[in-house]
Amino acid sequence: MTPTRITHNWSYLGFPVCVLENEIIRVTVVPAIGAKVHEFIYKPADRDLLFHHPRVELRQPVFGANVDNWWTGGLDDALPTGHPCVVGDEELPFLGEAWSLPWTAEQESGTAVRFTREGVITPFRIERRMELLPGESFVRMRHRITNIGTASFRLIWGIHPGLPVGPQTRIQIPARRGVVQDSWPADRLGASGAEYQWPSPELVAPGTAPAGTWDHHYATELDAGWLAVWDAQWGCGFGMTFPTSVFRCVWVWMVDGGWRGLRCVAVEPWTGYPARLDHAIEAGNAYTLQPGQKIVAETRLIGFQTRVAIEGFQEDGLPLTAP
Repeated sequence: MTPTRITHNWSYLGFPVCVLENEIIRVTVVPAIGAKVHEFIYKPADRDLLFHHPRVELRQPVFGANVDNWWTGGLDDALPTGHPCVVGDEELPFLGEAWSLPWTAEQESGTAVRFTREGVITPFRIERRMELLPGESFVRMRHRITNIGTASFRLIWGIHPGLPVGPQTRIQIPARRGVVQDSWPADRLGASGAEYQWPSPELVAPGTAPAGTWDHHYATELDAGWLAVWDAQWGCGFGMTFPTSVFRCVWVWMVDGGWRGLRCVAVEPWTGYPARLDHAIEAGNAYTLQPGQKIVAETRLIGFQTRVAIEGFQEDGLPLTAP
């Protein structure tokens, strides 16, 4: 079995990167840009499982900027809000604070690196430990978000992977209820706030030609903590496992040519919804962190092979399929 290799002395487009690699997975993280997971290479399929914006290169973001004009794809942490809003007289930026700030990186062992950042507006410290063990097809992540301030604050937090869309892409989430945030054009799948039984057939797969649509929905009432986005033609996909005690819903953002000419999806575990923190507070779906209090969550980023629907993931990272 090939040992895990961790490299800190590489760069990409002028940015230092941290690479964790074994015989199955290669993960590239850019600490200077929100500790963005820029690549997630699944070697058995020779494919990067993350989406990359074809017209936006990696550049150092401006804090507080509109994330839409800086987003390159990859995977980011988003807190304390999704959409921009004002809470307690503070203007919170689109996708929060952490994605646009430089993080520190510290190698903890031969298989693990810890990335850390503190907030500017909100008094949080976020730590993300990433570990890749030899022979495993997944990256273990352990997040810890701590209130390092003197007063309580409220937040929603999400892990935001952008994923490519292929000719036969499927989205799988073990949810029972869907809620519409946006559906364009003309509320095609329902007006904002409309609910339906998950999954709706329209959410399964874009066609081979862009339809000129985009949708943002929430998958709620989760029966288990996992998600999968895979393509039958490619024979592989990206999965996550997460604790439903922390991540209580999954946001699904689907773009089929209706936003900036792109085709991609973001299927994201979040602690709550709607996307604006002030609205999540009104709905009773935000976390409150008291001074010194922490949120701790262990998740996995998984590369896997399949051409049929799955029923979750085994402890070894392999997909569960129906008998």
